[in-house]
Amino acid sequence: MASLLNIFRVLFLCIAVLAPISMAQARPVSREIASVYYSPEDPKPRFTPGHTLAETVLNYLGLTVTHFDLGKGLPKFNDPHEFRGILVWMEIDRLPDPEGFLEWLDAQMNAGTRVVILGDWSFLQNLDGKTVSLARVNRVLSRLGGRYTGDWEQFTFDFSVSHFDPDMTGYESEIVKPLPPFYAVERSANGSVPFVSAKPPQGNSDYVLGAFGPSGGFVQDGYAVRIGRNEHDRKWILNPFKFFSRAFNLEEFPKIDTTTLMGRRIYYSHIDGDGWRNISEIRGDDDEPLLDSEVVYRDFIAPYPDLPVSVAPIAADLDPNWAGTKRTGDIARKMFAAPQVEAASHTYTHPFQWSYFDKYSAKRETRDFGQNAHDMSARVLEFLGVADDVDASDTGLKKSYELPRAYIRRPFDLHQEIIGAADYISTFAPKGKKVELLQWSGDTSPFEAAIAMADSIDLPNLNGGDSRWDPDYPSLAWVAPVGRRVGKTVQIYASNSNENTYTRLWSDRYFGFRYLASTIENTESPIRLRPFNIYYHMYSGEKIASRNAVISNLELARKSSIIPITASRYARLGKGFFTAEIEKTSDGRWRVRNRGKAETIRFDNGTYLSVDFDNSSGVIGQTHYQGSLYIALDEAVDTPVIAVNAGKTAQRYPQASQPYVISSRWRAWDIQNDHGILHMKIQGFGAGEMQWRTKPSAVYKASVTASQDRPEWRKIITADSTGMLHFTIPLDGIAGADLILEPVTE
Repeated sequence: MASLLNIFRVLFLCIAVLAPISMAQARPVSREIASVYYSPEDPKPRFTPGHTLAETVLNYLGLTVTHFDLGKGLPKFNDPHEFRGILVWMEIDRLPDPEGFLEWLDAQMNAGTRVVILGDWSFLQNLDGKTVSLARVNRVLSRLGGRYTGDWEQFTFDFSVSHFDPDMTGYESEIVKPLPPFYAVERSANGSVPFVSAKPPQGNSDYVLGAFGPSGGFVQDGYAVRIGRNEHDRKWILNPFKFFSRAFNLEEFPKIDTTTLMGRRIYYSHIDGDGWRNISEIRGDDDEPLLDSEVVYRDFIAPYPDLPVSVAPIAADLDPNWAGTKRTGDIARKMFAAPQVEAASHTYTHPFQWSYFDKYSAKRETRDFGQNAHDMSARVLEFLGVADDVDASDTGLKKSYELPRAYIRRPFDLHQEIIGAADYISTFAPKGKKVELLQWSGDTSPFEAAIAMADSIDLPNLNGGDSRWDPDYPSLAWVAPVGRRVGKTVQIYASNSNENTYTRLWSDRYFGFRYLASTIENTESPIRLRPFNIYYHMYSGEKIASRNAVISNLELARKSSIIPITASRYARLGKGFFTAEIEKTSDGRWRVRNRGKAETIRFDNGTYLSVDFDNSSGVIGQTHYQGSLYIALDEAVDTPVIAVNAGKTAQRYPQASQPYVISSRWRAWDIQNDHGILHMKIQGFGAGEMQWRTKPSAVYKASVTASQDRPEWRKIITADSTGMLHFTIPLDGIAGADLILEPVTE
């Protein structure tokens, strides 16, 4: 017996020793970029160009970003492979310790981390104006493709521009004359690849404005983004997708994609509860007055059972102990009873400025606003920001806010605001439903503890970002990232802005939300950059113009090739983008871990790529679109493995040993092959349109099993001569079902 115990001890020790070795051999490919900034006046990373400009592009390229404030010291990485690259994009011309910063960059490049420098060259002098030696500067810059001579070219009217790679610049704007002033940078001797330079009227030497080097690349300030004459006029000169892809070595890098599911563009919609109690200008059938929320139900929700929507009341608008009435509660029950409606929360008292409550003091709030301060009407919840003449001194509020939250009669309670609101709003939902999503209120800038509170009950969060790309905001530069890291938590942004920004804070142009269509189009082509998201407030049910604008967007969604999902699923997908790990195995396959609800992997430059289904696991489909290969993963498989074939010709949809999905309006998962018969779970909104690839002219019996509320459905379906199998399941799939595809043999 003792001998047997010794054997077990030896085996246990072997496993304990070998397990870390095995894990070390499967190190995830780094997807993280460290964005460094220094902003002593307002040190919030969400206002930096690294977040507002670069992070959107880096997200599309499959990368996540962590922002580091150099005012708190140099970042300390736990692992030299923790970060794929470092982005330096400053808006200030000096640093506290530029020498130390350059030494740190040099050390990171020595460890294999790539570096990109854009914006102001703040590393040339310290806060006292003492300059850094050229040798110290060029030790870093030479590895990025340039050598600084120490001169500054202020007068540039007679310089000409040379483009060595025409596709790298002129993305949204050309370089305009007179040229922005620039540092006199020559090509470095070590592997420099300039792509744009400035040539003086006399002399043979060009000055490098943008280049790549062995450790990354740089673009001088004024040559990446052009800033125009007003606050909305900013456009990319640089092709940021091509530049970052090359600088961070992403050419063959698989991307976690947040736009596509089952081969189709994701659609989701969500409504914030602001205006729930307002009286609408639109009347009822017998000319009776209606609440905005009643108009929203009648005109936006009930007629569109095929389009899911998440409805987020403010709990205080329902609670009779605050501002609720039987009428406001009844409309909540009516909305939540609709099968396509997901219950969500817009908090309890609707904070306007979340930072005010980070280190909350009830005494301060009472002192500044009065214990019995009148709660603001829901009618003005979203346009308090127009009161620019309010004296907010000593209150901790921004000048543009009158109150820190809409309902102020009792002390703020973070638990009540997050968990209490979700629990209370859930009481208005029918059995089997509860609040599934938290939609941030006010300035949509929650602090870490607020997000952590939602995470503690596994409640996904959404809102912020305000993406637009239309004639008023005419650039990719106005499209927000997937979300942002807030300490150890993650906030997921809404994919599009709401009607508030289209209507000048709900003060004019009430028809303006119809221009959402421009953003929908621009973020779909030439590349699919964002999902199709319709996000608005209850007060859109207040005016005929705003009502018609929302309806026009809903009708656009109906005409589009989409896969509708709930907003909470998108929020979980977005969080999965931040947590996912991708490993490259020794045999060249890709293993995906910790992806949450992120179910699509994208390979760019994928025209000649296809999935090797026989050597993959947990992969259920593929789609070619816009030159990229989108790969659908099985939600039921925790750790899928992807094998990709690279051909010399474009074989878009090769035949595999079993049918696979190309496009579907419904989700399909847990696909099991039982001797050629496919069993799977399905769920979706609207008609269940599906396209599969199988053998040419193959015949199948498709069947959906019966349920308590639905009879069995069967149909014989036949693939065309190319193996494309098209069919539509004409059932209500919101509650989900089981689908069987059984081959029919002659």
